[in-house]
Amino acid sequence: MPENSTILIVDDEMVSRYTVEVLLAQEGYTLVFAECGEEALEKAVKLIPDLMLLDVMMPGMDGFEVCQRLRANPRLAELPIVMITALDDRDSRLRGIEAGADDFMSKPFDRAELRARVRTITRLNRYRRLIETEEQLVYLANYDMLTSLPNRNLLLERLRQTLTHACRSHQNVAILALDLDNFQMINDGVGHEVGDNMLREVAQRLTRTVSSMGATVARLSGDEFVVIFDTNNLVKEVSEMAQLMLDNISEQMTLSNHEVVITASIGISVYPSDGQDASVLLKNANTALARAKAAGKNTYQFFTTEMNKVALERLILENQLRKALTHNQLCLYYQPQIDSNTGHFVGMEALLRWQHPKLGLLSPVKFVPVAEEMGLIIPIGEWVLRTACQQNKAWQRAGFPPLRVSVNVSGRQIYPANLLQTVKDALTDSGLNPNYLELELTESMLISEEDNQKDSILAVLNELKAMGVLIAIDDFGTGYSSLSYLKRFPVNTLKIDRSFIRDIGKNEDDAAITSAIIAMAHSLRLTVVAEGVENLEQLTFLQGQQCEIIQGYFFSPPISVEDMTHMLHKFRNKSLINCES
Repeated sequence: MPENSTILIVDDEMVSRYTVEVLLAQEGYTLVFAECGEEALEKAVKLIPDLMLLDVMMPGMDGFEVCQRLRANPRLAELPIVMITALDDRDSRLRGIEAGADDFMSKPFDRAELRARVRTITRLNRYRRLIETEEQLVYLANYDMLTSLPNRNLLLERLRQTLTHACRSHQNVAILALDLDNFQMINDGVGHEVGDNMLREVAQRLTRTVSSMGATVARLSGDEFVVIFDTNNLVKEVSEMAQLMLDNISEQMTLSNHEVVITASIGISVYPSDGQDASVLLKNANTALARAKAAGKNTYQFFTTEMNKVALERLILENQLRKALTHNQLCLYYQPQIDSNTGHFVGMEALLRWQHPKLGLLSPVKFVPVAEEMGLIIPIGEWVLRTACQQNKAWQRAGFPPLRVSVNVSGRQIYPANLLQTVKDALTDSGLNPNYLELELTESMLISEEDNQKDSILAVLNELKAMGVLIAIDDFGTGYSSLSYLKRFPVNTLKIDRSFIRDIGKNEDDAAITSAIIAMAHSLRLTVVAEGVENLEQLTFLQGQQCEIIQGYFFSPPISVEDMTHMLHKFRNKSLINCES
């Protein structure tokens, strides 16, 4: 059977090259020739031959130097090299061995010996390569290339083995499904290279954290990891391990000159109480993971049977939410904003609602967190912005006094860097003057930006301000409440969170905090909006503190476009405060 091996023959003498060619011509090898050391190195790198027959004595670069250079190249370090020499002294052979030669032959060649040695070496080399290829295929089938952790295949196999052992020894097995929080924002904000480096770092941190437990850490896909280990002290060991994993992951990382902080969520299922086989336990751990994310992220949750129902409802909601935009099921309600001195309309907040075909009118609390996780908040946010601008302009064209419309902006709308263009398009398409559009951002969106200088929200807000768009901070007082970002960012308005307004007449602390927020805002020349005003006592207090704008059920709940139009007719140039009080 003909050989398919490639043999590189290196010899400066034409007669020697011809002799080898004649002796091996009938063996079926692919013969390649080089006349000097430099040519030998070039062809070896290009061809990666199965064998090199290398003459020792050549002008310029001799065979010893060629051999040394080949051994220094990782791709050619295992290349079989037979050195050919007319020298039969011991020193030359020792020097060749030190240079990395595998074998020696002397000139003139013995035909039978040459054929036998070449045949043996090439077959051994092909066998070695086959073994290496099979080992590589086995590795690829069982390990993740990015992190070198076991992949899904190996995880399932190890989990089955662990469960078999646990069944015999009557032990518990914990399955911890871990997912990074808002990892897509890292990829969008600082790039996939930093994202990959983060995944490697998380893999190392997880491995170090659980090393003392004899646990298996695997990467399933994307930013999904799984940890499995057996335990006798279920609640204590698993809870402590889960919290330790969260703590270690949340420590600051420096990746490609970026200082990054990431958190994770963990779902936990336990053998045998939550399932008897690997697939069920993994499914239940992922169900618990979804519950952990819904609970605010950076936490862990154990699986319970009641969570199956929650997971099913969530799945149904996700599938239906994908159709909500295309089926025109989303709508905007509007809540009036009233001047506390005159009682006249000064603006309104656009609030998203989902007119579900079976569940009725749904508050954003029910579906916006799901839309955030699914990435649907971006197209939904664009629709809200366009619709609010068009409706506001329609009211102006109908002859109503110009009012400001406030629109909430999600953090996910900022990082793809499309907010500017979305705002410009919405204003252009609707014909609305930018002065009558206000964007509401949360404190956390501004604070988190300081760790991400690449896609700075500051530049976005400054350009929006230059256009004439107003910027408001929503739910102020519930987050960082920092003066530094209020001075740094081009903010026009503070909206005091309703939690402080609710107990103004009952809680002295809330009254004091509200007064302090208003005073601070006025010192920075910012307008203050109080949300959640529901009674006359709250209104009177806020008027006394010179809070400029009031919003809440005392005047009106969020209402439909038709009802808002009717209210604009009814209270045209009239005071809602005098009517209500």
